Amino acid sequence: MRKILLSCCLALLAGGVQAFSWEKLNLEFSTGQIRHAAFGVRAIQLNLEGAGGTLTLENLEIFGQVWPKIRIACARLHPEPGAFSCAQGRLYLAQGAPIGLQLAQEGENWRLLLQPAPGELWELRYGKTASLVIRNGNPLLLARLVPALAQFIPWRPGGKLNGRLSLSAQAFTAQLTLEDGAFNSPNGLYAAENLALTLDLSGRKLARDWRMEGRLEWQKGAIYHAPALLTAGAQYLEFSGDLGAEDWEIQRAALHFPRVGTVRFHGKGGWQAGVQEGKLQAETLDLPALGETLLAPMLAGKDLPPITLFGQLGLSANWRQGALDTLTLFSADAGFLLDKGRLAMEGLSGKIEWRQAGEGRGDLQVGRLALGRLESGAFQLPLAIWPRGFALTQPTNIPLLDSTLAVTYLTAGQSAQNGEWEGALGFSLAPLSLEKLTQALDLPVMHGMLSANLPLIHYVNREASLDGALVIQVFDGYLNCTDLRFIDPFGVRPRLLSDVNARHIDLAQLTQTFSFGRITGFVDADLQGLELATDWQPLAFSARVASSPGRYPRRISQRAVDNIASLGGGGAIAALQKSVLGFFEDFGYRRIGLSCRLENGVCHMGGIEGTDQGEQYAIVAGGGIPALTVMGYTRRVDWQELITRIKAAMQSSGAVVSR
Repeated sequence: MRKILLSCCLALLAGGVQAFSWEKLNLEFSTGQIRHAAFGVRAIQLNLEGAGGTLTLENLEIFGQVWPKIRIACARLHPEPGAFSCAQGRLYLAQGAPIGLQLAQEGENWRLLLQPAPGELWELRYGKTASLVIRNGNPLLLARLVPALAQFIPWRPGGKLNGRLSLSAQAFTAQLTLEDGAFNSPNGLYAAENLALTLDLSGRKLARDWRMEGRLEWQKGAIYHAPALLTAGAQYLEFSGDLGAEDWEIQRAALHFPRVGTVRFHGKGGWQAGVQEGKLQAETLDLPALGETLLAPMLAGKDLPPITLFGQLGLSANWRQGALDTLTLFSADAGFLLDKGRLAMEGLSGKIEWRQAGEGRGDLQVGRLALGRLESGAFQLPLAIWPRGFALTQPTNIPLLDSTLAVTYLTAGQSAQNGEWEGALGFSLAPLSLEKLTQALDLPVMHGMLSANLPLIHYVNREASLDGALVIQVFDGYLNCTDLRFIDPFGVRPRLLSDVNARHIDLAQLTQTFSFGRITGFVDADLQGLELATDWQPLAFSARVASSPGRYPRRISQRAVDNIASLGGGGAIAALQKSVLGFFEDFGYRRIGLSCRLENGVCHMGGIEGTDQGEQYAIVAGGGIPALTVMGYTRRVDWQELITRIKAAMQSSGAVVSR
């Protein structure tokens, strides 16, 4: 190309036209298409004017890379026989500002210096071989210079490149380092900052492609690949394969992730089409390390609770005809802990096989499942798996204390509309001892049995809702939960909403359980608009407790009277009544009633319906001999203060001796 571009004008100048002054020469030269084994150009135009000139190349092609148009402008040109130099030059590319340039020819060798910014240098030497030395290079310039990398210009790559590349017609080597590297994709799905990378690459020319092998080490920084956030941990990638202008084939690639394990891949595909055929495999991945390095950083930036992983995982993935065809996971004694124990699973072992076409299978064994302090025994999960979901293939029984939780229906999958997970669950609980349940949950011991039959619970739009009602038998009565909804149960701020009706609750059993002082009789309760927050603290509700209708013994002990009086604000017993408390073990009553409407952390209290007298309200209406009436004098009570009073009543012996 050099001879064709310059031989004509240089021959005139150097062949004896001594009368011309170079500074006064004006010359325009152009030619058509030129082809060579290593390069080609569609059109060349050379303009010489005064001491300088410009060279324009259209559709320049070198080793398969095509530049639509390149223009070089030189303020000072020095042509001599067998030599040529361009000083104070500028290189104009399709995008960006012009680049400072110096060009010199000595015999068969060319030397090109690019200086885009102070302290930055790109030195290209070209003869029988080509070499490029980079000092403090901006990766953005590399994206501008190499057409194959031009697609990354909108990513705004940054940092400092240092190293050397050597290229001949048959071989290629590169040693590069990147410091303070960064990029950010236009759609925000990919980003990186503070990167430190080292690349060693070598290759040789085949008939059409280049056979390459190399090693890429990652020492520093973080990369975001939605939705994952990866941080440097001395990871390195070793690879070998054939690279062409449009496609590639990887014979061997191994990503070594310290503490986590090694992932291997081989396959083929295209730069635009992606993986066409291939296999990815990891025999053993350490899940705790994987959770720390991959999962924890990813969850930290999301509205998701922290999760701790246990055990080991193996995986195998196959691509066919440009799509992921099968994915197989093997687990060994794996498990997880969600949000410091809110939900946990341990001893998970087995195999899951996902298929792009048809039905996959899952055969899992679970050692333990825990919801808070409530733990199960071991059980199995036989699953059918489809591309976008899974389902239980047969009912499974989960041991739970002295009972069994029978899961009769389970299905889950991704919505085709918004990609969110949704599903349904059906189960029944055989009678379970409330005494064992409350002991396991570290609650005051209750007596009775708990059973439930929930034919279907739906999970849609991050909300679990119950079809029908949940009925719980307790204290010789029952609780009926309706409109039960669990909002964002797997999120950082889950909420539980429900309406609860309790009927014929035995007060003797209830007060004995909570050491409140003895009360005989029965009560009904209505709890409307209940809303519980993350830590099961109530945010809002409207509650009312009242004596059940019917004939039954109605007595209340001294301690219970005193504790009820404290709930009403203290001083709630008339002086005349209080003076005779010590003479009786218990008292008769006609009715009991108490209400609380919780709003913004304040309980708006009331008593027996129809007894309100301004700020006063009756909690216990006397009846029989001796009869006692307990009044409340505080309408607005801070919720935490009310809880403190209830706990104090349960933990103390009361102002009067308990009977």
